[in-house]
Amino acid sequence: MKFGLAAYLTLLPLGAHSFHLPSTTSSTTRSTTRSTSTQLYQFGTLGFDTANLYSRSEEEQIKTRNEVMSYLSEIAQSSPPVVLRKQLGSTVVISGFNPEEAASQEILAFLNNEFSPHLSDTFGKIIAHVDDVKVGKKRLIGRNARYTGLLDKLDFTQSESEGALPTVAQLEGVSSWVAHVAGGELSKLEDIVTVAEGAESVKNVAILVSGAQNVKGEELKKVEEMMKSKATTFEYTLVVVPEWNDEPEANCAFGIVNVTDVVDDAPFGEDVGSFSREESLRIITEALAIDKAAGKCVVATAAPDAKSLETYLVQGMREIGFDRLQEVEHMVTRGVKGYNEMLATEKEGVAWEKAPEPTDEELALEAASKEERMVLMRQKRQDTEKEEELKALATEWAKREFLRKSLKRRIPIGEEEFIEIVWDRAMFEADLKYRTMMGLAVNESEERAQFKEDQKARKAAAYKKEQDRWNNLSTEDIEPPEQTTAVTFGG
Repeated sequence: MKFGLAAYLTLLPLGAHSFHLPSTTSSTTRSTTRSTSTQLYQFGTLGFDTANLYSRSEEEQIKTRNEVMSYLSEIAQSSPPVVLRKQLGSTVVISGFNPEEAASQEILAFLNNEFSPHLSDTFGKIIAHVDDVKVGKKRLIGRNARYTGLLDKLDFTQSESEGALPTVAQLEGVSSWVAHVAGGELSKLEDIVTVAEGAESVKNVAILVSGAQNVKGEELKKVEEMMKSKATTFEYTLVVVPEWNDEPEANCAFGIVNVTDVVDDAPFGEDVGSFSREESLRIITEALAIDKAAGKCVVATAAPDAKSLETYLVQGMREIGFDRLQEVEHMVTRGVKGYNEMLATEKEGVAWEKAPEPTDEELALEAASKEERMVLMRQKRQDTEKEEELKALATEWAKREFLRKSLKRRIPIGEEEFIEIVWDRAMFEADLKYRTMMGLAVNESEERAQFKEDQKARKAAAYKKEQDRWNNLSTEDIEPPEQTTAVTFGG
């Protein structure tokens, strides 16, 4: 049905918009209004007024953060690479770690970490000093130890009594020592120093004291004086932390203060809190290798406040590209105190010397090195992802194999133990499957034959090693001497 214009106008209610023919005047007016409106409200690139976007306190935080980033950038450009201790040696012993607790596995992982070659490539032998060697081997030797190369390095010594330190004889040939003291028992530190002094080969000792939240500053300062006076034949580093928590490393910023600068009543600050176990182990293992950490006695605390200087410093270093070794060295040697001293120096008029502007060649080299680092980091990330996928495929294959065999006949071991036994074969099968999925070259028959030959060679080498061990056993090793101490019954 068609309506004319007149009919359409009759349908409009009274007071409705009037119909106007277009005119040049009204069009011009509307165009001017739109233009004025745009000019009136467009203050900046965000489309609104940014003059009062942040409060005064937020602006101060942004200013402080920018100053910290500038300070760290100048340090990154002018500081030389981290200098490592010259007498780390090739053998390190760890003591004070209970094999049935997570810290024992974590300390071994840090000392044998492929991303910390200054430790993993340096130490060809790692000795775990434990109360019970059998328990230690059961807890610390597993699938992970086999595939990270730890199995080839790890050895054990047994303490003469529960919780006892290694003897001078047990430290023979040991060049570095990482000692853990739980419960904040500072009285054990003098015993550690005495034993280390008696062991001629020991040149580096790193001591971690955990659970020290109730320790006073005066006690720490006495310990520092004791170590300065009695530790004469080796270099040492002491790190004291409050009670441990289970947070992963690098999850929270941290602060480090020299023992000489702590407050007597509250060496860990007003709010003590707890400290990441993994972070403390990372700090003590890196400090063992850092030359500038030698002779330092420090207190480490967590810094969960996002507005603290510790957080700005740690986050800034990670954004700029400091690795963990550089990060720990900076926090141990400078930290918040170093930053505040720089600010005080600038206020006094002795301005910090600005680093010279880099030349075009230096900028090109820096860009190339950054690109190389990015390529390496990308490659490491891809390798890690591939390793995780291979492990998942291997686990899937091993579980399927366990199910297949258990359906045929009863298997006298559990699934986890079965997986550990066949893990070599499982990883081989996973690698074949992964390369097939990726479209890479696979010669299955030849690779399977080579795998069988490699397994036979490894089995023969392990058999020979065990045979040599048995041939070298003495009568005392097989039948320990009977206890001669008289046993008294009754009161």
